[in-house]
Amino acid sequence: MSLPGGPELLIVLVVVMLLFGAKRLPQLARSMGQAGKEFKTGLKEGHVDQPVEGPCPFCKIEVPADSKFCPGCARSADDIVAEKERLVAEQKSQKSA
Repeated sequence: MSLPGGPELLIVLVVVMLLFGAKRLPQLARSMGQAGKEFKTGLKEGHVDQPVEGPCPFCKIEVPADSKFCPGCARSADDIVAEKERLVAEQKSQKSA
């Protein structure tokens, strides 16, 4: 099955114009563009890099702050941060129990 060509896209465009009208199509396209921009900025704002600096929770070797991997066990920085967070949460739950 191939991608739709020129005639198929033209038919789809005519159907969309009949459904929404010629005046609402620019508004619809503008709002879709704004929604895409807001989504992308939201993704960028939501991501905060956690520092990796300190001992690796897996192999206990010191990991530099700007490192992407542990020099000892080659685990990724994301794995190291996730394991550190898990250990902190586990310690908090043991203290409260």
